[in-house]
Amino acid sequence: MVRRRRCWLRFPAVAVASIAAALAAATDAKAQRQGGDLVYLQQSTPPTLDAMTSTQQATRNIAMNVFEMLVARDEGANPVPDLATSFSESGDGLVYEFRLRSGVKFHNGKTMTAADAKGTFERYGRVGFDRQDFSTIAEVTATDPQTLRVTLRRRVPSFIEQISSPRAPMVVIPAEQAGSDTGKLEIIGTGPFQLVEWLPDSHVKLKRFDGYVPNPAYQGIDGLAGKKVAYVDSVTFRTMPEANARVAALETKAAHFSEQIPNQAAKRLKDSRDVKIMPMVPWSMAIMILNAGHGATANLAVRRAVQIAIDADEVMDISTDGVYRLDHGFNYPESQYWNGDIGKDRYNRADRAKAKALLAEAGYKGEEIVILSNSQEAQINPQAVIVSQQLKAAGINARVEVSDTPTYIARAEQSEGWGIYVGEFGLAPWLGPYGLPNFWTGAKNWQKKSDPELDAIFTDLKSKSSLKERQEAGNRFYARVYDQVYAVKLGDNGMLQAARSELAGFKPYRVPRAWGVSLQ
Repeated sequence: MVRRRRCWLRFPAVAVASIAAALAAATDAKAQRQGGDLVYLQQSTPPTLDAMTSTQQATRNIAMNVFEMLVARDEGANPVPDLATSFSESGDGLVYEFRLRSGVKFHNGKTMTAADAKGTFERYGRVGFDRQDFSTIAEVTATDPQTLRVTLRRRVPSFIEQISSPRAPMVVIPAEQAGSDTGKLEIIGTGPFQLVEWLPDSHVKLKRFDGYVPNPAYQGIDGLAGKKVAYVDSVTFRTMPEANARVAALETKAAHFSEQIPNQAAKRLKDSRDVKIMPMVPWSMAIMILNAGHGATANLAVRRAVQIAIDADEVMDISTDGVYRLDHGFNYPESQYWNGDIGKDRYNRADRAKAKALLAEAGYKGEEIVILSNSQEAQINPQAVIVSQQLKAAGINARVEVSDTPTYIARAEQSEGWGIYVGEFGLAPWLGPYGLPNFWTGAKNWQKKSDPELDAIFTDLKSKSSLKERQEAGNRFYARVYDQVYAVKLGDNGMLQAARSELAGFKPYRVPRAWGVSLQ
């Protein structure tokens, strides 16, 4: 088979720093101006604004401007205090104490106390997406209005990383909301913006919260913590799935920022004075999750046939227009947890003959395998279509089912009726080694088949004291994922973002921050 180019990037990753510096310099040259409506374009509709319960980028983009966390992540993804002023760990690693900022107001005017933080822990442990991590918590106590104590059943070295993850963030909510069920939460946070209006498939509108007091411990923007100053009056997050429509909106001044634009448009605009291109590489991992509990893909030999049939190079090249890189690892090569050669011999094989032999071994009779795809994410649907074509060429009866984001997620949560979920996983691998394994472990695993061996390895990954032991656990974890074919890695996606030049103070990050920016 003729191999395509491995990775072509018109905008190398190192350019991000220079672009951010240029934007910062432009900000210094112009005084930040109050007022205006910042229009942000995103590809898909948020399935919910209940941040605790969703890992979707469309939710996180909005929610992290409304809510805040006890401990957040800084510009380099390191845990730092946010609503907490400090946090400490006991010598035996079983007790964590958090001192809270005073005078913090919720959007309903209530002053935040440790009782609210306690209620936050309780709700997350009940309905939070990563609630399985909270099984190690023995007790949460508000020892006084500004102090929270969390006692663990056993030492968990990754505890602060877990509660500071913005993937499905443990955002602080009023204590009276602690009993609310999934999707029933009132959207009341402590952030610099508050919810005004949500029209599904159209837009979400936020307004500046005038009762917000920026964190005095910081001098400027620092990840999802830092000093958050809201200059604009309002922010409109507008859903616009069609990529060329987003580009046109930027060029006609109908919007100020787009979370993604096509590579061809970026090349055309690279010398523009009005629209600045901001590359983020790697942005996400393209991963297929296979249903190991139901249907034809419950047969391991069928899953191995899928694995060996995939030409990842072709999928990534076509779906990203060249803004990608091939890599077999479920941790990025830049990470100290990168898994080396594990899985390399099973990645990007494109061996249809071997796939057909495995199907014959499995006794496959042409049962339909449904591939779940998202119509509102620029790269997912092309990836699903190309995967289906490759599988058909290998003798698999594959059909793509395309839906909007909320339906796509709801279908994946069902145990039956689908065989392959094609998705982008952006924040989880960026945060470190603990995010992605949540998808394949615990009772709510996405492969729809509990794996006690994988669960035990994940416990080692989260609990071992030394880095070497945790690295070894990570290697064992992904060796099993590859062996059991719970997932098939396609590659690392890049993301090309764009902002109008009048948007001052904007710094690219995993989440668009509406604070610290103004419209000149």
